[in-house]
Amino acid sequence: MINKDRVRTMTRLAIYEEGQGVTDDKMNSYFKNDYIVGHMVGSFVSGTIACLLIALVYCCYHYDTLLIRLFENQLTGLIETAVTLYAAFMIFFLAVSFFVYLWRINALRGRLDRYNRRLEHLKESYEKEDKHADKRI
Repeated sequence: MINKDRVRTMTRLAIYEEGQGVTDDKMNSYFKNDYIVGHMVGSFVSGTIACLLIALVYCCYHYDTLLIRLFENQLTGLIETAVTLYAAFMIFFLAVSFFVYLWRINALRGRLDRYNRRLEHLKESYEKEDKHADKRI
């Protein structure tokens, strides 16, 4: 006889394994700190590239003003401002990245706990059926 509860549980497990479980399995192969630090390094690189692109657009737009300042040796204030803005942006961007990746890894732990509870429920269902079948024999 078909156990509807067991079929539902196995269906939920299969849906998770074929969907979110694929990415969760990759994330679960890391330690928590390694996952966060690795992604923060990537965020640092992408943030730096974004800042360089913004600086390039700024330089292209204000080309004539920058050339005049360059020939008059008045770029120190502009460079100090650029470095300050870069540092402020990177601190904010890395803080946001840290909390995003921390939230993702904590959400992963919750999904894995739910998955393991469903596996335990399925295992108990089979054990209960085996005990019941042994009593009939």
